[in-house]
Amino acid sequence: MRQISSGLLRRMAEALHDDVRDEMAIPSYLHLNPLIRWMAWHRVHLVARALRQICVGRFDRSSCVIMDYGCGTGVLLGEASHCAETVYGVDLHLQPATMLVNEWRLGNVQLLSNVEFQRALPYRSLDLIVAAEVLEHVQELHECLALFRSRLQPEGRLLVSLPTESMFYRFGRRLAGFHGHYHVSNAASIHHEILAAGFQAANLKKTPGPGPLAIYWIVEYTLRI
Repeated sequence: MRQISSGLLRRMAEALHDDVRDEMAIPSYLHLNPLIRWMAWHRVHLVARALRQICVGRFDRSSCVIMDYGCGTGVLLGEASHCAETVYGVDLHLQPATMLVNEWRLGNVQLLSNVEFQRALPYRSLDLIVAAEVLEHVQELHECLALFRSRLQPEGRLLVSLPTESMFYRFGRRLAGFHGHYHVSNAASIHHEILAAGFQAANLKKTPGPGPLAIYWIVEYTLRI
């Protein structure tokens, strides 16, 4: 997986309000502590690997359509662009992803606001939706999940990464220099809500370790027909 250069990340950070910059994990990718940098990139690499494994052998790249919901810096757009004919990056703040798409010349990536995505993408038009480190910020999660269901084709997949909000996770946040609590929910509660919305888990990975050592869950879901 191609990582965003430190220079581009710094340019992105300069273009953003501090709260948005932090939400996109840019300080973690650039942190002086190598453990913090490793954990930030490790989670992204795991999601990118899961994305690739879902697509290879299941979807035809010449027709595959992927949406990265809450794409942030666009850190997963490069990997997605290798696996699909068309990739949609959706976010409230599209400037960082625009910078990345232009610098990496990702010609098959289109960036959309949330409103544009709802208008532009037909029902049952997506093979894979990726929502990495975003659902914990969504206030009306049931509405978001209903939207996902309506846009996924019947054999489609939903891939998410979620923070546990465990003691280990909170310690990592403090170590990285973040303060306060700004997540609406956590991995376990979001997982249950996704199941209740008509999805079923096909694969669940906890990283960097099981139980209380888990900082993130990475989960692949299928539609429950």
